[in-house]
Amino acid sequence: MPDSVESLLRGSNKASMRASNERLVITLLHRFGSLSRAEIAARTGLSAQGVSVITRKLESEGLIIGGAPQRGRVGQPSIPFTLNPDGAVFIGVKVGRRSAAVVLGDMTGQIRETHALTYAQPEPGPIAQFTLDAVSRIMRGPLGRRASGVGIAIPSEMWNWGALIGMDEECMRGWRDLQLAERIAEQTALPVYTRNDATAACGAELMFGQAELPTDFLHLYFGYFIGGGLVLNNRLYDGPGGNAGSIGSMPIGWSGRAHQLIELASIQVLERALPEGRILTDTEAWEVPEDLLEDWLMQAAHSTAQAITASCAVLDLKAVVVDGWMPPPIRAELTQRIRRALSGFDFSGITRPDLLEGTLGRDARTIGAMAVPFGALFLADQSELIPARGE
Repeated sequence: MPDSVESLLRGSNKASMRASNERLVITLLHRFGSLSRAEIAARTGLSAQGVSVITRKLESEGLIIGGAPQRGRVGQPSIPFTLNPDGAVFIGVKVGRRSAAVVLGDMTGQIRETHALTYAQPEPGPIAQFTLDAVSRIMRGPLGRRASGVGIAIPSEMWNWGALIGMDEECMRGWRDLQLAERIAEQTALPVYTRNDATAACGAELMFGQAELPTDFLHLYFGYFIGGGLVLNNRLYDGPGGNAGSIGSMPIGWSGRAHQLIELASIQVLERALPEGRILTDTEAWEVPEDLLEDWLMQAAHSTAQAITASCAVLDLKAVVVDGWMPPPIRAELTQRIRRALSGFDFSGITRPDLLEGTLGRDARTIGAMAVPFGALFLADQSELIPARGE
């Protein structure tokens, strides 16, 4: 998203700022769902005439839709505006250690087309070919031809984790020189954006999730490896290297060799305890022996609670959101166990955060991928949106 906060969020009545003001109107409709011209003016500081010009232009371009006039007690009827789901579409590419997906999504976060692949080992060549073929198929469709951009959600430094997943390091090194983003850009002639997959999942919850979120929170995503994302002042914070919130790398333990959280709380820990060939992240439901699931839930909850406590000593977090590639009942149980485990830590001098469930589950990283070009091309910074008078 654009970085210039003041000019974008307060709005400007100068003709030269029209593109920024259009972003601001789209951002407001994305965040609040439906607003009249008067409500848009109140939240932006733009003149009524300026808002009228912008909404007419966005409506003519098919980006927003005007609803039926709503008559109040006095004055002219107001027209509520919403985003047009078909107004713009985006391609999202999610690459993981057990699966890949390429989707076409719209401005409301709905997935309109999906191509998916599951594998035992993340071999770079076949996955890249699947991705390029899927992108090509999407762009041959009537809706896909109008794609505005491509987002890629992929683990950072994919090549560094061969030992943990039991894959030959020589094969994993192929990821270093794969240049997937460059190849997609050349194939599509579209802007391509890359984001860490766990950060993308966090961004998806921020932009399209149904949870009531505070302005600052840590988002935990339990995938094949556990990862995290960070939101500060309603803004997804990637950090200089794109790895802010990478809680999976946090050391856990007091004696001997400290393990990383990724070694204790990831789904791969449970998967490795199952008969060879079982891939949990390929199914809607988990058929897991109760004793193995119990052991994993206990270890994941306690190690994650320690990582959360350490994070709160550095960041004044209002909440931690728990989501992952797991059935909702297991996510709920894991969230409850982490909440109970937190009660065993001393929060003197720091604030204990609320623990919330995420709402996107399996699709979080994929939705997060297509959300990146949406944000980059259409949205203003949301960290300081002006509240309406009376709020």
